[in-house]
Amino acid sequence: MSDSINDTFEQLDNLVIEPCLEIHEFEESSPKASFNGLLKDAPRANTSVLNALSQQLIYQINLIVPDALVSFDDLDVELGDAAYPFLPPAAKLGLKKAIEKRGRKLVVNSAYRTLAQQMLLFNAKKMGENPNPVAAPGKSNHQSGLALDIDDRDGWLPFLQGTGWEPLAGDPPHIDYRGQGARDLRKETILAFQQLWNKNHPNEKIGEDGDWGPKTESALNRSPATGFDIAPWDSTPRILRLSRPLMEGSDVRKLQEKLKAAGFAISVADGVFGAKTDTAIKEFQKQKNLIADGLVGPKTLELIA
Repeated sequence: MSDSINDTFEQLDNLVIEPCLEIHEFEESSPKASFNGLLKDAPRANTSVLNALSQQLIYQINLIVPDALVSFDDLDVELGDAAYPFLPPAAKLGLKKAIEKRGRKLVVNSAYRTLAQQMLLFNAKKMGENPNPVAAPGKSNHQSGLALDIDDRDGWLPFLQGTGWEPLAGDPPHIDYRGQGARDLRKETILAFQQLWNKNHPNEKIGEDGDWGPKTESALNRSPATGFDIAPWDSTPRILRLSRPLMEGSDVRKLQEKLKAAGFAISVADGVFGAKTDTAIKEFQKQKNLIADGLVGPKTLELIA
């Protein structure tokens, strides 16, 4: 085993143990709130309030380290409404093998947790709303990109054996990926925010060092829950599609506005890529003799411009 992977495991072993039965993104009784303010003022009942900002941060990480995080929402999984289904490619492959071997849907309560989500949880802790330990932003292994909280962990462990996934002692729902291809992304998680902040605040830049400190914390708390005006995909467009959680952002809103102007059934351009947007884009693709897969890539964008 390489020294870099050993270092990753040592770092994970020294993290704050957060009781994941208490901290998770599966809150069916608390639907996403409609909130347009700053993170520091956001309601803390559910981290899905930060979906738009969180998606910008995830995209920025993959600009720093291409394909560092790939979606596993195409596997047989059930996800919380703010459980971001992202893992390193090797970790996804291991999970895929375990799911296929057991032949049952895997319920994921929490997966990759963005820096913004961790800040919200940390704020709740500081306000006395959560008596349980909460790691500071960038310190949780859920920012490493190698952590999942799952239902029925004991039932899954025999099927996870040999795939690189291992349980975390003292935290019943938690598993970490410790196989080949593991890379701790906590530094990149912080760096992604710092870069995004500086791009949008050229006159109030913070250090781009991947380290957590007072200036980074202050900037994050003053960040908009609905994401920054200058998004990471402005220069490198992302593929838009129906996903879990739903894609949100200015790029989705612009797409909806174009579809609506073209006469498709989009009642409100709300910036959320939901089922109606998916149906409309597939109808557009059929009209243009494209593959009607609902994936909004360069060709679809070119024709709808």
